[in-house]
Amino acid sequence: MSLGGGQGGYLAYGARGLAKLIESLGDDVELSRESLISLNGLLSNQELKLAAIAHEEPPIIPALVRLLTSENEEVQQLAATALGSLHLVYQGRVASQEAHAAAALEGRLSMSVPVAAASASALLSMSESRDGCQVLAESATLMATLTQALSGAAPVVIPCLATLANLLRLDCGVKDALTAGIVPALHRIISTSRRSSDALKLSLQALWNLSNSHEGKVAVVEEGLLRTLSKKVEAGTEEVKRLAAGCIMSLAINKEGKIASDVCVVPLIDLALANRGPHGEPGSLKDAILALKAAAEYPPTRKIIERHARSINKDPAHLISEISTPMFDSEPWPASLRYVNQFKAQIA
Repeated sequence: MSLGGGQGGYLAYGARGLAKLIESLGDDVELSRESLISLNGLLSNQELKLAAIAHEEPPIIPALVRLLTSENEEVQQLAATALGSLHLVYQGRVASQEAHAAAALEGRLSMSVPVAAASASALLSMSESRDGCQVLAESATLMATLTQALSGAAPVVIPCLATLANLLRLDCGVKDALTAGIVPALHRIISTSRRSSDALKLSLQALWNLSNSHEGKVAVVEEGLLRTLSKKVEAGTEEVKRLAAGCIMSLAINKEGKIASDVCVVPLIDLALANRGPHGEPGSLKDAILALKAAAEYPPTRKIIERHARSINKDPAHLISEISTPMFDSEPWPASLRYVNQFKAQIA
C-alpha cells in the first residue's frame, strides 16, 4: 500500500502507521522523503511525539540523524524538522543527546538555506529548555558556528540569534562566542536591521544576555555599542527601546560602562518620561530608570542629567522619584540569578 503525502501514509497503515513510518526511514530516498512528510504532520501532536520516541526498533532519532547526511537535500531538511519537533519534549532531548544529534545539526548550518534553516530551528528547539542548553554547551564549536551563521540568509540568522540568546542567558559559551566575534556581528545587525525586525530584537536580547557577564560587558563597551544603543532608545519601536535600555542598564553596572553611557542619558530620560503613568509601558519605564540609576553613579553623568532636567523644566533632584512607578516583577526577565541580584541592588 502506498504511503502517499501528508498524513495519508499514517492512515493507510492504520494503528501501526507511526511504527511503519519510522521503519520506512532508510536508504530508499523517495520512501524516506514521503515517510518524513507524513511524520512531520503527525509530530505536532504531543502524544505521538512520545510514541515515536518510545519506538524501539529502529529508534527514530538515530534514524533521523543518519538522514541528515542523505544525498537528497529535501530529506535532510525534513529530518531536521522532525528532530526539531522531538526536541520540544524532554525524552526527545535525552535521546538526541545519546545520538549526538546536536553535532550533526551543527554540521548542516553551512548547507543550503532550507537545510541550514531547518537545522538551526532544531537547535533552537533544543535551546528552549535549561537541560537542552546544557546539551548544546557540550560542543566546543557550536557558539563559533552559530556566530559565523549570522552572516547568512535571514531564515538561518533568526533561529541562530534566538539560540545564541538562550545559551548566553545561562552564561553558556560566553568566551567561545566572544572569540568567534559575536559582538561585531551583533553590532552589524543592530546597526543595519529594520527598526521593527525580529533580527534586531533578537540581537538586542542576545546582547543583553551577553552583557550580564563581565567579559561581555568589557567587549561590548570596547566595541562602542553604547552609542548605537542610544540611537535605538531614541528612535526604535517600544520593544526595541525597552531592550536597548536593558542592555545599557547591564553595561552601566561596571566602571567602563558608566563612563561610556553618558551618550545614553538624554534618550533614557525621555523614554522614562514618555512611559510614566497608567498608559505607559512598565517594562520600558523600569529598564530606563535602572539604566539611569546605574549611569548616574558617575559624577559627570549626573551633570548631564541635571542639565537635561533643567532644559525640560524638571527638578533634577526629584526627576527619578517623579517618574518612578511600581516595578512590576511579572515582566519577563532573563532567568540568570546574577541578573535578578543586579536588579535588586539597583532599587535597594
